[in-house]
Amino acid sequence: MKKLSFLIVAASLLFAAGCGDDEEKTNTTDEPFAAGAFVVTSQTVVDGCFDGAMTTIVLPDGTPRAFPSPINFPAYSQLPSTIDIDFSAPFTDANDVQVEASGANGWKTSDTGFAQENVSIVAEGLDCLAQMQATAEMIATDNDAFTGTGTLTISGASGVDCPAFTAGPPCDVTVSLTAVRQ
Repeated sequence: MKKLSFLIVAASLLFAAGCGDDEEKTNTTDEPFAAGAFVVTSQTVVDGCFDGAMTTIVLPDGTPRAFPSPINFPAYSQLPSTIDIDFSAPFTDANDVQVEASGANGWKTSDTGFAQENVSIVAEGLDCLAQMQATAEMIATDNDAFTGTGTLTISGASGVDCPAFTAGPPCDVTVSLTAVRQ
């Protein structure tokens, strides 16, 4: 009986020792996403300001367009934080953009977003500069991908070649976005 008890205890200890943490396990956090560089792509545009004129600015070829550089997203546990965003012309790059948690699996810019001043919204050589605030919200679909929206709230435009506002100002241009881990 002592031998059987010893064998049971020894087997239990061996089993427990084998059930410890494996060195092969990675990213076992319960976080919805880890930090990393993500390629962000503008997919579609809904122009609530100029009856489609902004679509040609955001998507010049009428097809999805990746941002010029990957964006380093913080991990969910690192929020709030800041990010830097490189934009294609005519938009200006944005540094130290404040981001915070959004729900259980995403992030968003602060409610005030970031300014995009004097953005040329017409063809080169024409005169029209717009003032806008940009905000974004991205939701993790898994650890390596996000979907979301960017909103450009246009507060005004000036210049002899500006298209007519169909609504506002202020009015919104909404851009659907995707992001995949690089």
